[in-house]
Amino acid sequence: MGSSGDKTVSGAERIGVSGAAVPFPGEAVRARTRRGGLALFGLLVLLLVGCGSGPAWAGMSGDALFEFGVAAYDDEDWDDAIGTFETLIFQNPSYERLPEARMYLARAHFGKEEFITSAAEFDRFLQRYPSHGLAPEASLGICRSYARLAPHPQRDQEYTQRAVDACRATRQEFEGMNVAEQARELQNQMFDRLAESLFLQGRHYQRRNFHDSAILYFQDLVDFYPQTRWAAEGLAALYRSYTAIGWSDEAQRARQRLLDNYPESEAAQELADGSA
Repeated sequence: MGSSGDKTVSGAERIGVSGAAVPFPGEAVRARTRRGGLALFGLLVLLLVGCGSGPAWAGMSGDALFEFGVAAYDDEDWDDAIGTFETLIFQNPSYERLPEARMYLARAHFGKEEFITSAAEFDRFLQRYPSHGLAPEASLGICRSYARLAPHPQRDQEYTQRAVDACRATRQEFEGMNVAEQARELQNQMFDRLAESLFLQGRHYQRRNFHDSAILYFQDLVDFYPQTRWAAEGLAALYRSYTAIGWSDEAQRARQRLLDNYPESEAAQELADGSA
C-alpha cells in the first residue's frame, strides 16, 4: 500500500467521478494537433481545386469566347472582358472577328481607366486596320485616352500635348465625321489647359518680380493660344510686367491688343477703367 504522499494515479481516478474517461496528460494536445492538421489539409485541397479550375472562359474558343467577352463588357466586368479578348486574340490569330475583339479590348481598358494601355490598344488597332469601319472610333479613342491622362495645369503637360496631337490627327483624317467634331472639342479643352499652365507659370515669376521670365510665358500664351479664355488674362499680365520694368511702348501695345481683341473680357474692362 502506498503512503499518503504517494503520487501514483489510480485507474479509478483516470475514469473520474462521473465515470467519463479523462485523457492522460498530453492526449488532448495530440488530438487538437491531429484535428488542426486535417483542417489544414482540407484547406490546401480546396485551394488546389480552386486554382486548377481556371477562369470562367477556360476551354472556350471562337464565337463562344467572343460572346462571353461581349457579355462581360456589357456588364462592365472589365477584368473578365480584358482576359477573354486577350485569350481570343492569342489563341485565334486568324479569327474572322479579330478586329472587333481588338476594339473591345481597347474599350475595356478605357472603361477600367487604364488610359495608357487603352491608348496603345487603340493605336495598335489603327495601325493594323487603317481602313476598317471602326478606325474612326480607334483614332478618337487615342485622343480621348490622352485627354483623360492630362494632369492639373500646374504639373507637367506631356500627356496634354499628346492629346492635342492625337485629336488633331483625328480631325484631319476623318474630317466631316462626328468623331472629328468630338476631337475638336477635346482639343480645345486641351488648348485651354496648356494656356492655363503657361499663365500659372508666368504668374509664379511675376509675383517674385522676375518679370523677364514672366513675359516669356505670357507671350507664348497669347501667341499660341489666342482662342482660349486665358488669352485676355495673359495680355493684361504682359501689360503689368512691361509696366513694372519700364517698357512703356510694349506695355501699351499689349494693352491695345487686349482692348481690340477681347473688349468684353473682364481683364479688358479693368484696364479700360484704369483699375488694373
